[in-house]
Amino acid sequence: MATPVVPNQFAVGKNKIIHKPTRATFSFETGHTTFKSINWGGAEEQLSSGLDYRKDDIIRVAQQLLSKLPR
Repeated sequence: MATPVVPNQFAVGKNKIIHKPTRATFSFETGHTTFKSINWGGAEEQLSSGLDYRKDDIIRVAQQLLSKLPR
């Protein structure tokens, strides 16, 4: 069963958002509302912790975080 994805699992940097548990990285250009590139890291693989995150859930929350950043 998929593990819930929540905003506090992410680190937001200058030009990237990282889902810390999977190391999925979303790169973007400041002021844009879409991602320039995505490195999925360990998304959709069961992690050694036994947790399992779905890509759809990760990108949905990452997109929410991106939309809240100042333009």
